[in-house]
Amino acid sequence: MAILNEIRSWTGKRAYCFRGRDILTDKGGDAADAEAVASLAFCFKVVCEDTVTGCIGALVPQDTVAPTGYTFTPIPAYFFSHDEQENTRAARMKGYAGWLDSTRFCPACGHPLRLHAVENALECPECGRLHFPRVEPCIITLISRGDEILLLRNVRDTKGIYACLAGFVEVGETLEQALRREVREETGLEVQNIRYAGSQGWPFPDQLMLAFYADYKSGEIVIQESEIADARWFRREALPPMPAPGSIAWRLINGRF
Repeated sequence: MAILNEIRSWTGKRAYCFRGRDILTDKGGDAADAEAVASLAFCFKVVCEDTVTGCIGALVPQDTVAPTGYTFTPIPAYFFSHDEQENTRAARMKGYAGWLDSTRFCPACGHPLRLHAVENALECPECGRLHFPRVEPCIITLISRGDEILLLRNVRDTKGIYACLAGFVEVGETLEQALRREVREETGLEVQNIRYAGSQGWPFPDQLMLAFYADYKSGEIVIQESEIADARWFRREALPPMPAPGSIAWRLINGRF
């Protein structure tokens, strides 16, 4: 009854329900209303309210069936059809709810955590530490060589999709250093003329994607076989299967910055 009583106070609030990499939407493709999200309360894994935006976020198991008149839509497709402000809200709630689902104990002392009364944080009643949602900075870059672009296929890919080179920023690195290192590690190439393009919150589970363009400088492709299945130069008139619209890789490749 505690969850149901809380749901009665959702009137007028934005609510987001996530199933894996999908978001619950109505027939028009917008986020489901609070009433539809509340109808799935019996199977919530996590439900939370953002103290900054007032939005509600909920996670449900992968086998959850959408209510009549609603459907679960891939989040990249949702991002493609909505503006940046709405995408930020959805990404924020997906990341926040996912963090709550995976963060249960204090990493300092091992005591169970509880929600902080004011902050979007968890607090440890034993040692008093506050723990905030993690954000993992990631660089992603499209490298050009004349009228060709470099695209890669990840070893975990099962759909034949080629995308931009990407990787996590390590402690102490600048973004440019991380980009050069990742390019060198995954392809053996050197790049130059690095230009910032834009960013995107990518809550799978907690990345901040920082996008760049760069130009080829030197080297021959030698792939890092533990990460990359294939890497090639492609002419724009003969591109392979690519990431779906809504991803920052699609925006880089299609010049949508």
